[in-house]
Amino acid sequence: MLVIAGCIMFNKYIMASPELLSAAPTTELSTPPRLTVVIDEKRTEEVLGKLLKLYNNNEYPYNLENTRVPHHPDHMPKEMPRGGKEHASFLWSVCYYMRGGIKSVEAVKRMAHMYDDPDNRYLFDFEQAQYATHADVDSALKAHGLGLRDAVSRQWIANAKRMVEQYNGDPRTIFDGITHYDEALERIRNDHKGNGFMGFQHKMTSMIIYYLIDDNLIDGFDDFPIPIDLHVMRMSIANEMITFPDASEDQKLFAPETTEALRQLYTDYAHTHKVSPIALSNAVWLYSEALCGYQPGNITLEPDGRGKRNGRQTNLVPLEYNPLDDAQRKAYERTCGRCALRGTCAWNIPGKPYYVLGELRRRGKRPDYPIDPTLF
Repeated sequence: MLVIAGCIMFNKYIMASPELLSAAPTTELSTPPRLTVVIDEKRTEEVLGKLLKLYNNNEYPYNLENTRVPHHPDHMPKEMPRGGKEHASFLWSVCYYMRGGIKSVEAVKRMAHMYDDPDNRYLFDFEQAQYATHADVDSALKAHGLGLRDAVSRQWIANAKRMVEQYNGDPRTIFDGITHYDEALERIRNDHKGNGFMGFQHKMTSMIIYYLIDDNLIDGFDDFPIPIDLHVMRMSIANEMITFPDASEDQKLFAPETTEALRQLYTDYAHTHKVSPIALSNAVWLYSEALCGYQPGNITLEPDGRGKRNGRQTNLVPLEYNPLDDAQRKAYERTCGRCALRGTCAWNIPGKPYYVLGELRRRGKRPDYPIDPTLF
């Protein structure tokens, strides 16, 4: 059940309650006893308004050379024809790694190297890939430093077969005759009853729509929820666009209630302000990717080294706060020190526990460091 400023929503039907006329501009989603999420619409307006203004004006940090979306042309395969079936199939395959312990930009680059390897390129042609063995896919992924190989190899082959059987081996064909996200979700989402594609749920459905639209491979989808990933959750939680009134400070916040609330928040904002989901996603994702992971409060150390990771049991330790440490102060100056959201950003939301342990938590209040005002 969704309680939205006095409206009670059951699936797609809305029943207006008498309290609607006097309701405060907040949105609450509750699935007791697990997690209560409250959307602060006023804070959302403030934060997203600032981000979109900076993004549209190409101001810091969007003007930095390395502030690029994962599928930037420089990250894509050099040997891939753009604008057609090959392009769409590569982006579909990239979605397998828009999760897990690898950053999105690095995943696309490694997949591009795999595509440019003549011995592996056939795997991106689903008419050929459907006949590959698990060992074939596993070997190709391993050769290019890609993990999750057992799961991905199974999904890769099964989905290739289904893509050929139902959509002529072309992901663009999935969208023939439909214009709404719910219709796409019905075709793509794995319902665990034999329908849809393995590994694809809400996030990956939004992800493939985002990629295909942004690279001009499909049109007609002006309205879809942006993909909810680490960066979207971090920006939204750190700036208290959503809050958790019943949660402890260190409670795990990566939960269905959180992602559902954020899908609603960003969809409503895009509708209200007539903002493209592409622009909205880019504005939020790029900001977090460029700055937030590098501020000292979000830095996480691995005392045992990356080579000794032990899955969900990996030992992760926060960087110890030291306002007199020169390296920390410099990192702060180029991140939080230049951030337009310093007035609203309250929490550390480190990324490494999410990538390595599958956990999203607040790590205390965001620290402040002394800044030389003449630097910027």
